[in-house]
Amino acid sequence: MAMLDDSKLGNIAVWWMDVGSSPAEMTTPWSVCLDAAERARAARFRFQEDRLTYIAAHWLLRTALASVTGRPAADWRFIVEKQGKPRIDPGDGVPELRFNLSHTRGFVACAICIGSEIGIDVETFATERADLDIAARHFSPSEVAILRSTALDRQPVVFFRFWTLKEAFIKATGQGLSRALDSFSFSLDPVSIALPEGEANEAVQWQFVEVRPTARHFLAVAIHRPPCAPGSLIICPVDPCRG
Repeated sequence: MAMLDDSKLGNIAVWWMDVGSSPAEMTTPWSVCLDAAERARAARFRFQEDRLTYIAAHWLLRTALASVTGRPAADWRFIVEKQGKPRIDPGDGVPELRFNLSHTRGFVACAICIGSEIGIDVETFATERADLDIAARHFSPSEVAILRSTALDRQPVVFFRFWTLKEAFIKATGQGLSRALDSFSFSLDPVSIALPEGEANEAVQWQFVEVRPTARHFLAVAIHRPPCAPGSLIICPVDPCRG
């Protein structure tokens, strides 16, 4: 796995793991490093597949943090800010380390960097026609126009690109669902964001990365950092059979 240090402030490390075919027995080794609250929440999931995904996601995050710092996976403590964004407990003594976590059923991912706010989103790709009704309710008018002007066979790809970018952005800001998804707009190829009056100057402070970790998944990362800032993306796929 990757190591991050203060001399490489621009580095972003992204871990992902496809757990879709993992046996239920993997929850036992993965659960060892989780704290009591995480294990209790996992136990409340009705479906085994959702329980497996949740446990895998939190194991992956703890393992990634251990990799970049050397601190044991079980030793990490977390707090949740008032709008729901998780943080490393300030008492753990790594105030510049930032992370974000995302999962969809059967697939988990996390992103870690130093000194920059970061958000990540992963979604399972549905190859059927893009849902224009959902887009009309949640996308900005310019995004809907781009989607409608796209060839029918490419609309699902554009839909999921917009969706993951928008989710990654609101997760990076810490606003979550308190911010309407149509209050900002993305352009594609190259990716850029347009923010409303009063925030417009902030648009240049954001970078976005899109990755297709598998043919079935879309992943996007948002980083609050100007494009001129040096840095690199470190990709860390993880074998689900480890644990």
